[in-house]
This record gives sequence, structure tokens and C-alpha cells, in this order.
Amino acid sequence: MDVESLRKLLVILIDNASRILRAQFGVDRAETTFFDIIELLREEPALRHDFLALVENTLERHDPSGLGQGYVPRELTELAVHELRWPEFQKLAEARIQRVFGGDAALAISDVASSISEAYRNDWEDREFYRRYGA
Repeated sequence: MDVESLRKLLVILIDNASRILRAQFGVDRAETTFFDIIELLREEPALRHDFLALVENTLERHDPSGLGQGYVPRELTELAVHELRWPEFQKLAEARIQRVFGGDAALAISDVASSISEAYRNDWEDREFYRRYGA
């Protein structure tokens, strides 16, 4: 598949995950789509930049927890951090902390930027929400 088609697929999958969450079906119903996205990102390194740009766009918004078109759901961002461990995620989180909280990480404790840092950990507490990690 050509890169442009892969980009479209990535956006469609993210939008589908957002729709599931918007409809309040929960992370357990979006999990399969989340892992489809993670697998696509692993299989297609050319999408790394695109996904990071979408995450950056989401984090630049005042309230990055929205589930509208063009947003990457917070739960997907955290799972991608945990699974992929790309260093760029931490840089994006640090940039958000600098921009929104004047660099004070203590003020960002409940913000997505803080949860991104937590998601790098092997014992990330939100693992419990995913069946894949259960067994």
C-alpha cells in the first residue's frame, strides 16, 4: 500500500477509536482499534512522523482531551507511548508542560503531559484497563 493510503488508514482508525469513545463505549471497546493502530505504526515506519504530528496537534490545544476529528484520544496516546516508547512523545509532553504550565511539572500532574511520562514505565498503572495485558 502506498504511503498516502496508509496515512488515510491511520486517520480512519484514529477517528473510529474516537467515535467509540465519544459514544461512551469505553476503552475496552476501543482496545482492538487502539492495537490495530499500534500494529500499523510498527509495520509502517513512514507513519511515525504523521502520528507524532497528530499527537502534537492534539497536545497544542488548550484541552487535549477532546474526541473530535483531528484529535488523538488521550488513551491512545498513552498506549502508544507505552507500546512504542518513542522519545519524541516525551519531548512533546515537555513542550506542553513548558507552554501551558510554565515548565512546572508539578502543576501538570493531572494533565495528559504528565500521563505521557507515566506511560513509559513498565508498571504503568493504566495497563489494567487493557485485556491484552491481563493474562
